[in-house]
Amino acid sequence: MENANSVRDNINFQDEAALVEAARRDPEAFSILYQQYLTPLYRYLLRRLNNIHDAEDLTAQIFTEVLEGLVAYRYQEGGCFAAWLFTIARRRLVDFYRQHPVAALGDPPSPEPGLLTAVEKGQDLQRLAQLLSQLDEDRQELLRLRFSAGLSFAEIGILEGRSEAAVKMALYRTLDFLRAHWEDENG
Repeated sequence: MENANSVRDNINFQDEAALVEAARRDPEAFSILYQQYLTPLYRYLLRRLNNIHDAEDLTAQIFTEVLEGLVAYRYQEGGCFAAWLFTIARRRLVDFYRQHPVAALGDPPSPEPGLLTAVEKGQDLQRLAQLLSQLDEDRQELLRLRFSAGLSFAEIGILEGRSEAAVKMALYRTLDFLRAHWEDENG
């Protein structure tokens, strides 16, 4: 079974543009986009909200807005669908936090699942969570987009308004920071 990231990597932007165009008229085509992006979007929202029910509700709202946006031609032809989808998701998260200000004051963000495979449970997880909480919001967001949402460097670049190379460099520097501080503490 392929994960959403490898499925998305197999669809080039030109194919995706045709799929997006078809989704404006055909529910089956939208279903393909929905299936392709459901898991990455949900994981991203779950990492941001730390609440299953809120993440499920917001995921449904976002896909409803995406479908309405496609039908109303709010998606720019030739754009990157993943970047458009996650731009909408970010806006809905801002709205959510405005409506639920207490939700933003929770515990430090939990460690990303892609990083958890490299560490043991217990104290290691607490240390990793502490290291991640030391990162500024931009670096945390970069990790969420790459590891929770599974977006490619190119998709993150479009979403962030940066080049693919700049995104790669920022991610590798963030991972180097985490690795160096992990080794300092556990060396």
